[in-house]
Amino acid sequence: MMDLTGIDNPMVTNNGALAFINKENLIYENPLKHEEVKELINFSESNKFFYQFYDKDTYYSNRIWPERFDHLENNSSYGMNFQVNFSFSTKPLKELELRKDSAFKFQIFPDVNKPEEERKILEKVADMGLYPTTSAFGMIEIMQNNVNKYRGLSKIGNLLGISKEEMAAIGDQDNDIPMLSNVGLSFAMGNAIDEVKKISDYIVSSNDDFGLVEAINIVLEKNSNV
Repeated sequence: MMDLTGIDNPMVTNNGALAFINKENLIYENPLKHEEVKELINFSESNKFFYQFYDKDTYYSNRIWPERFDHLENNSSYGMNFQVNFSFSTKPLKELELRKDSAFKFQIFPDVNKPEEERKILEKVADMGLYPTTSAFGMIEIMQNNVNKYRGLSKIGNLLGISKEEMAAIGDQDNDIPMLSNVGLSFAMGNAIDEVKKISDYIVSSNDDFGLVEAINIVLEKNSNV
């Protein structure tokens, strides 16, 4: 992903399952085990749930679903159309094996009009001892039990000598809560869920209305007095 975006700074990806100092230096990874991915695929297919998963830089799926690609689109100013590579196959796990990589995040999409489907998925994830969260309505994201964005961020902070009190973070969904709860300065996007707004120090505009710029300006103003 870092090659595709042109970014070569510290980065936390896959909800904290990967942490990089730069594109040459991966400092932390906590992948799903091969058998766990296989079990999640079998569960999804037997229940006719759409699913997808990610390695370090590739999106895998057994179905082409363009409307689910929106969050993968990159800003055109980077000169790229997408942040990740794509692999579509009737046997996506086999494709992952051929690349000799591991999956770090697995996503399952229940029918939003059938709450029993979400319950069934969450029960399965709990039985497997994995960690469920979400970054969008109608999608459950699954990682190893001790994976979250703050853990990835703290790995970078420990290496660079940056305390959590010196960190600022911004978010809008359930998967941002562990990170926002731990950093020194937290921001909720204007479109954030209520749980995120309640725990954040500031609420800024939505992403479409330059909320990130607002947050950066607040951070710069606070640091100007240091």
